[in-house]
Amino acid sequence: MNGGMYTEREMQCVKEGIDAVRSVLSGTDTEAKRRLLFYLDWYMDPYYKQDISGIKNDLKEMLEKVAVSPEEEDIIDEALHLLEGYTDPPYPILAAYWGNLSKKHKPKALYLLQGAG
Repeated sequence: MNGGMYTEREMQCVKEGIDAVRSVLSGTDTEAKRRLLFYLDWYMDPYYKQDISGIKNDLKEMLEKVAVSPEEEDIIDEALHLLEGYTDPPYPILAAYWGNLSKKHKPKALYLLQGAG
């Protein structure tokens, strides 16, 4: 399956709430993470008028954790992209674990930490 496509499963996961999202993002199924992050890119976009106010802070925290975890590079890229596009500073987890990031991801993380997200 193409990792860039999401399915009804990802939509249902978000409908089920933050615990279901956390379960996927902290799990071991890399393809499921890719699909969920791709869906979250749509879901978090204000243009589509989804009400994320109740889970926005939890989503931000989870995305920070994904960004500093030992994930596939594209998973970290997407987490950083979502943080940049749809959340606001501060990023305490990103700051605390900045040293764990690869050279590739440090510039984007530094950009976010400097408040330019």
